[in-house]
Amino acid sequence: MNLHCRSRDDDLGYHVVEDGGATAWSFSVNFWGTTLFYCDVQWGDSDWYHFDAYDAERDYRRCQSICRWMISKKGLLYGYDEESGFWELFHLIPVT
Repeated sequence: MNLHCRSRDDDLGYHVVEDGGATAWSFSVNFWGTTLFYCDVQWGDSDWYHFDAYDAERDYRRCQSICRWMISKKGLLYGYDEESGFWELFHLIPVT
């Protein structure tokens, strides 16, 4: 899977994540609570898709200490909710 993540201030570059692999980075939420990291992903012959990897407004409870994401072989995006202890389905948005 090809992965490109960034925020308004930081471009984390392009990464290739092998099947079953992982990538990680750390950051601090800004003073205003508006931190946003977003990623574009592509695998095999698929198109590129977009998702918000961290949105402070949405994730301050869900990602208390770590944000975990998983994309299934069928292209479904799941995010782990630390508060509930469950994986939630999120939407991948086609990049136009």
